[in-house]
Amino acid sequence: MADTPKRIDASTKADQETVEARIPQLLDRWSRGETSLRDLYGYTDDELYGISTQAYTLLMSGKLEPAKVIFEGLIALDPRNDYYYRALGFLYHRLGDGERAVRQFGYAIQVQPRDLISYVNRAEIYMQQKAYAKADEDLRRVIQIGDDDEGNPMVRKAHAMLQMIPRQRARMG
Repeated sequence: MADTPKRIDASTKADQETVEARIPQLLDRWSRGETSLRDLYGYTDDELYGISTQAYTLLMSGKLEPAKVIFEGLIALDPRNDYYYRALGFLYHRLGDGERAVRQFGYAIQVQPRDLISYVNRAEIYMQQKAYAKADEDLRRVIQIGDDDEGNPMVRKAHAMLQMIPRQRARMG
């Protein structure tokens, strides 16, 4: 954004007065969805990347609750970043909360409709929930978005999972 506000900093009385004068305008823009808390506080891509790297490290080391808190905070700061939703989807899946995981992958898809990874991950959960029609829909969407490119690992996985659905249904009886 060309007009991204600078970090709110009020180290002197003059700075405090400037910040106080800007707050109503910034909050108005935020309430209309024209800016994010990330913009209001002036976080850079590098700063958010560093925070998300720490959250990922916690997640991969099995420290799920602290990772969850950080990723939820990142979403509050920057709700237009699909990675944070995807990470939370993975985390909720690891916690055994399939419904929340599905929602998070859905949010990631809303933010980035061509996000093949979120479609495949959501389809995996749907298959575990025996919601085969929903899984089928997501997997076909992966193939469509990925232009049926067999070189793309997500497209290959979608094809393989689609072949599993009839077998899974047959097991159900």
